[in-house]
Amino acid sequence: GEFNLSQLVADIESADFLIAHNAKFELQWLVRCGLDIANVVVWDTMLGEYVIGGNRWVWQQLSLPASVKRRLPDDPSNYKKDFISAMFKAGICSSEVPESWLLSYCARDTILARKLFESQRTYMLEDSQLMPVMYTRCLATPVLADIETAGMQLDNDKVSGLIEEREREYQKSLLDLEEITGGINTNSPKQLASFLYGGEGAEELPVPPLKFAELRKRGEPLRTPSGLRKTDAGTLLKLKATTKTQKKFLEIHKRTKELHNELSKYLRKFEQCGKEVGGRLLAQFNQSNTRTHRLSSSGLDYSTQFQNFPRAYKPIFRARHDGWLVGEADGSQLEFRAAAHLGRDGVALEAILSGVDVHRESANFLGVSRQDAKAETFKPLYGGRTGTPEQVRYYEYFRKTYYGIADTQQRWIDTVLNTGALRTEWGLKYYWPNTRMERSGYVVNSTSICNYPVQGFATAEIIPIGLVYFWHYVRAAGLSMMLVNTIHDSIIAELPPEEREHFHVLAQIALIDEVYAYLEGVYQISLTVPLAAGVMTGRNWSDEDAKKNETTYTATEGTFSVK
Repeated sequence: GEFNLSQLVADIESADFLIAHNAKFELQWLVRCGLDIANVVVWDTMLGEYVIGGNRWVWQQLSLPASVKRRLPDDPSNYKKDFISAMFKAGICSSEVPESWLLSYCARDTILARKLFESQRTYMLEDSQLMPVMYTRCLATPVLADIETAGMQLDNDKVSGLIEEREREYQKSLLDLEEITGGINTNSPKQLASFLYGGEGAEELPVPPLKFAELRKRGEPLRTPSGLRKTDAGTLLKLKATTKTQKKFLEIHKRTKELHNELSKYLRKFEQCGKEVGGRLLAQFNQSNTRTHRLSSSGLDYSTQFQNFPRAYKPIFRARHDGWLVGEADGSQLEFRAAAHLGRDGVALEAILSGVDVHRESANFLGVSRQDAKAETFKPLYGGRTGTPEQVRYYEYFRKTYYGIADTQQRWIDTVLNTGALRTEWGLKYYWPNTRMERSGYVVNSTSICNYPVQGFATAEIIPIGLVYFWHYVRAAGLSMMLVNTIHDSIIAELPPEEREHFHVLAQIALIDEVYAYLEGVYQISLTVPLAAGVMTGRNWSDEDAKKNETTYTATEGTFSVK
């Protein structure tokens, strides 16, 4: 039981570091035993395999058995015949397993975890560039273990109001869809195909078919494996509307699907969470699920994760204590700044130093609003080349303007084409062994080769550094605020109003000042661009009041130049 483990806690507190596979889970259990995880440094053997693997191995390949079989294939205590694991997989509770069997099973796992650690450490000492990456991943683990148990608090009144609004929109959209289709079952691929393209079954439709042209490849229509005309959501997005009716249908159908997804995937689950547990929503951080190495998340009881839900939902979260605020601090234009550093791009540096609004720049070029332009601004950073004629012209303009970034990304592509892998400036190695050049000159994997280093440096290295410092500073200062989430380039906390100034100051220190020192000291990287942090606080997360009072802080010390 957790109340009889004082000796274990004392042993861990006296150790230099703790070895565990999936250490975040173990730390959360040890907190209940009385361990202060702020004083614990871990070596997570799951993360060790993840770091060594780069983008080769994810989640299912990182279990202790899978890692041991890969790294210690000839060890006599390996998982050749794992009877106990088979029992667990069959749903047998550990309490039903004989104690002597359990002890033997646990002893074997403990011994193998140590051997796995020793093998990983030997590998990383030989390939010393990986050790800083591993160190950063492990330092972030106790922080994530703590944040994960806090959860985020829904504002149940705002959830109810948003559901009512979306339900009205959804019902109206269904009526609009029924009117334009004549009431056919749009969930029936056969009926929908007849309505979209005409031909077979069209004579039975209550309205004339739209007569879209089928998508084609090399002159042949794209069909399902069984030869049916395609009606899936991806196909509908690619259909070209040539009449007003076709355009109207695509708009209504898309909006109906969006509203259905909002209600079923998020809002009704938020409402259920409010009714059943008062609105405390929990999710877990996945430290080894992405190929870029940035975090992802998975929903727990209500299956709604924290990383990628629509921005419109942010204001429906509030602080759990009456009168408290929700604060968000994010790395401003972080991926652009990361790309400017990696590309040693003087034009990009000048744009950053001059305060050029790159979103406004792309909006003017594309002839859209600044908000609409955000989705397009940095697509060239991730290998974006295709789209509408306006988008293609913008992407070409971006590459010509920021030629340092573009040339560096082309050099990455050439390196991977020749070697199948790319060693990043901070030490992590990405692998694309199937990279090849097609007859058209296009290099397979170009998009991910351009994407991974930029996204990885910004959100898998820089943000975790800031997150770790922020968390430790809050604890060291004895503040009441609590970290409740981190999303790619941001840190979210709940705080009493009297700690608003502390939140602003710590955001500057953690996300700007300490990052420079850490990159220099641990990675031997001298950052060539100024970092910036946007900080806002409000009664609800990222509500209009918080946005009105947003403050951006920029690095003021140091001379930034491109060699």
